[in-house]
Amino acid sequence: MSGIFSTVHPRSLRTFLVCALSLTSAASTLLAGDVSWIARGENGMVAADSRDASRAGLEILRAGGNAIDAAVAVSFALGVTRSYSTGPGGGFMIARFADGRVVVQDFRETAPAAATADMFVRATKSGAIRASRVGHLAVGVPGLVAGRCQALAQWGTLPIARVLAPAIRLAESGFAVNENFVRTVRSVQEEFERDALKERFAYLWRTHLRGGRDWNVGEVFVQPNLARLLRAIAKDGPRAFYRGPVAKAIAKAMTQHGGLVTEKDLAEYKPRLREPIVSTYRDYSLILMPPSSSGGVALAEALNTLEVLGHASVVKRDASLAVHYRIEAMKHAFADRARWLGDDDFVAVPTRRLLSKSYARGLAELVHPDHAFDVERYGSLAMPKDAGTSHFCVADQYGNVVVSSETINTSFGSFAVVEEWGLILNNQMDDFTTEPGKPNAYGLIQSPANAIAPGKRPLSSMSPTIVLKGDRPMLLLGASGGPHIITSVLNVLLGVTDAGLSLEEAMLAVRPHHQWQPDEVLFDRAPGRDLTDALTERGHRIAVKRRTGIVQAILRTDRGWVGGCDPRKGGEPAGY
Repeated sequence: MSGIFSTVHPRSLRTFLVCALSLTSAASTLLAGDVSWIARGENGMVAADSRDASRAGLEILRAGGNAIDAAVAVSFALGVTRSYSTGPGGGFMIARFADGRVVVQDFRETAPAAATADMFVRATKSGAIRASRVGHLAVGVPGLVAGRCQALAQWGTLPIARVLAPAIRLAESGFAVNENFVRTVRSVQEEFERDALKERFAYLWRTHLRGGRDWNVGEVFVQPNLARLLRAIAKDGPRAFYRGPVAKAIAKAMTQHGGLVTEKDLAEYKPRLREPIVSTYRDYSLILMPPSSSGGVALAEALNTLEVLGHASVVKRDASLAVHYRIEAMKHAFADRARWLGDDDFVAVPTRRLLSKSYARGLAELVHPDHAFDVERYGSLAMPKDAGTSHFCVADQYGNVVVSSETINTSFGSFAVVEEWGLILNNQMDDFTTEPGKPNAYGLIQSPANAIAPGKRPLSSMSPTIVLKGDRPMLLLGASGGPHIITSVLNVLLGVTDAGLSLEEAMLAVRPHHQWQPDEVLFDRAPGRDLTDALTERGHRIAVKRRTGIVQAILRTDRGWVGGCDPRKGGEPAGY
């Protein structure tokens, strides 16, 4: 095959690589012309998984706001239009300013002061079912409102009332629901019917879930109670949420229904500013999220391993071997995630060791080109003692960029709602190690490093990522989808950097996923027969189920910005 590559035309080479990565005929059709999930702009770009949220960010950019202003507008708009994925939960933000400064913000939820490591073990013994996922006990102290308001106050340029205006408008006047909204509601309606949750969570069943009746694409959804909450925040900032009537209402709901979040928990919540993970892959620089996110460490470790294995050259001569190497790198990274990662305000995370190039060389020596190994072989077994989600990207006209991920965890979070404010509460406590040895909602096995403790932030897979070429941002990306976030970001990043694909092609190319345990490879769709056979021969078990993360990305080109919103969720970028 190497002889072919020495004479092939560059355009033919790219077509070959796309086909080698198992692009389906349906995906090829999407590439044929202009599509709504791709946008181009010379000055600024916003890529969110909601068309209305992207437009909210663009409105603020056009009004002269910077990337931070636009990011806050997008975030609150997402809380309206993607309330099953996000809202007043928590998340992460990385901003890189035109002068090279980097700000890393952690506004993840925290465990309430009354939380204990064995709280869900005890709840299970008392007969509670899925207590870490359903109901008020699953709720962590929300951080999103504090984080977004802090960002706007410190690095934004516009008043909060102007920045929240698009979200307030979407809540008061409504927005047209799309196919993803309809599909998500239908799946949660089935869960409510199956588990007899309709009376317990009556407000959610009556409003968003429509009493079991179907939504139609294009119908308008109005949320007056949520609009009241947004107006209060626009008037009084974070104080409106963390003190006063809203905080009292949250605490009252907790007391009535067995939750732990108190008014004091809310009043004492603070976002954290952290040092970024700065790593390299080949001749690219990466700015990544540190713990309590696992995404930055896992991505850097996997990329370091692939760099040693020569993935960039392998992908051009043997696509199946390149996919095998990706899977093996993923398994090492997820094994280390399970063993070592947690909130480093509480536990010693050996971040420097896991990110070192020498450590990657050791992992690469454990990768065999012809076969996979048992799961116990992956990651480090010894270490020195010292050792539902939404993502969006923004690039402004001033040279500033933002990548940010936020979540209330699974679809509609805990299902618990503070009715008078239209506030859907997260179920973020499930991201802790709730019961030793048992997987969380996403099938992840986690270690005592991620055990529950008062004030602690649960481990996350959210992976906001900035890729620089030279000293300029080249690629901004992140995803939603639990552990699939990490591997989806990895796959799209490698498609652009190593395979030379356009952003459209990289987002549509097949995505392998392996999270160490369970020991199986998942794809977003059926891989080609040749790839399946090649991986099976190497000892990989190919799962029948199809899953992936939902990627939002912005790529800088010679002609300006290209924004891409994963067509699997119906988002649309907006640029100018």
